[in-house]
Amino acid sequence: MMRLVARSFAHHRASAVATGLVAAAGTALVTAMAGLLGTGLSAVPDDRDFLVQFPLILGGWVLAIVLFAMISTIAVALHGRANEIAGIRLIGATPPQIRRMIAAETAIVASIAALPGLLGGQLLGVGLLAGIRGADLVDDATGYAPGAVFPLIATVLMLGAAVAAAWIGSRTIAARSPVEDPAPARSRGGAGRRIAAGAALTAGLASSIAVLTVDADDIMTTALTGPACVLAGVGSGLLAPELIRAAQRVLARIPALRSGPAGHLVALNLATAPERIRPAVTFLTLFIGVAAGTLSMQSIENGHGADGGDGELMATINYLVVFLIAAFMAIALSNNLIASIARRHTEFATMHLIGATPSQSRQMLIGEAATAVTISTVTGAVGAFVTTVPFAIVKTGGPLAAFAPLPYAVAVVLGACTTVGVTAVAGRRAVRAAAA
Repeated sequence: MMRLVARSFAHHRASAVATGLVAAAGTALVTAMAGLLGTGLSAVPDDRDFLVQFPLILGGWVLAIVLFAMISTIAVALHGRANEIAGIRLIGATPPQIRRMIAAETAIVASIAALPGLLGGQLLGVGLLAGIRGADLVDDATGYAPGAVFPLIATVLMLGAAVAAAWIGSRTIAARSPVEDPAPARSRGGAGRRIAAGAALTAGLASSIAVLTVDADDIMTTALTGPACVLAGVGSGLLAPELIRAAQRVLARIPALRSGPAGHLVALNLATAPERIRPAVTFLTLFIGVAAGTLSMQSIENGHGADGGDGELMATINYLVVFLIAAFMAIALSNNLIASIARRHTEFATMHLIGATPSQSRQMLIGEAATAVTISTVTGAVGAFVTTVPFAIVKTGGPLAAFAPLPYAVAVVLGACTTVGVTAVAGRRAVRAAAA
C-alpha cells in the first residue's frame, strides 16, 4: 500500500500541492489561536480573560472551517482521479484499502505542510497580538509567549483533522463500483452528505435562536451567533449539488440566459457535469455566509451594542474573523478553482478541434463562475440573514437591523472578485495551452 502511495505522488503533484497549501494555511490559523491561548494562560490577570476567551471563541470557528475546507479540497482532487481509482478497484483493491491509501497520502502531505504552517502560525500569532495591543485591549507590555505545548497540540490536531477529512471525503468514490455509471453512484452517495447538511443547518438555527434567551449585553450573543453563521454556511455549502441542479432548471426555463455559444456551453455543463462548478459554489457559499453574517452582526453591535471594553472586544473578534476567514477561503477557493480548471485540458482541446475559439472557451468559464457567484450569493445571504435576525431582535428589539445591505455587498464583492479573477487568469492559461 505504501509503495502505491509513493507512486501516486509522482502522478498527482498538482492535487498534492493544493491539499498541502490548504493544510498549511489551516495549520497556521489553528496554531496561531493555540499560541494566543498559551499567551493568555501565562499573562497577567488583567489580560488573561481576553487572551483566553478570544482564541477559544475564534478557534472553534476556524477549526470547523478548516476541516470543511480540507474535506471539500480532497473530494475535488479525488474527482479528477476517478478513472485511476476505478482501475485500482478492477485489479482487486477494496474500498477500505482505497480509503487507507488516500488517508496515507493526505497524512504525508499534511506532515510536510505542518512545518511551514507552524512557522506561519507563530508569525500570525505575533501579528494578531500586535493588533490586539494596538486596540488597547491588552497591556502594551504583554508579549507573545505561546510555549511549546499548545502549538504542538494544535499541529497534531490538524494532522488528525486532515486524515479524518481524507477518510470522510473518499468514502463515496471508494465505494463506487468501477464498472457502473457514475451518475447513479453520485446520487446514492449523496444521502450522508444531505444528512450532514441538515444537521449543520439545524445546529446553526438552534444556536441562533438560543440568542433570544440571552441578555443583550452578554458576550454570549456573539458567541452563539458567530458559530450559527459558520454552521449555516457549512450546511449550505454541503448542498452545492442540489443548488446547482436548481440553477440548471432555472437556466432551462429562461432562453435568454442560454443565448450565444458561451451561454449554451454553460447550460450544457451545468446539466451534464455540475461537478465542475461545485468547488466554487461550496467555498463561496461558506465565505459569503460567514463574512456577511459576521459583518452584519458587527454593524448591529456598532449601532446598538455594548460600549467600552465589551464593544471593542466584539468588534475585534468579528473583524478578525472576517479577515482570517477571507484569507483562508481565498487560498482554498483559488487552489480548487485552479485545480479543477487545469483538469479540463482535454475538454478545452476538444472544443478547439471542433471549432470553438479561445474567447468562447474563456467566456464559458466566466459564465460558469458568474453562475457560481449567483448561486452562492443567494444561498449565503439567506443563511447569514436568518442567523442574524435573532441577534438583531435582542440588540434592537426588532429584525430590521439585519436588513442592512452594506455587509452583504462587501462579502459578495470580495467573493465574486476572487472567483471571477482566479477563473479568468487560470482559464486563459489553460485554454491557451489546450489550443496550442
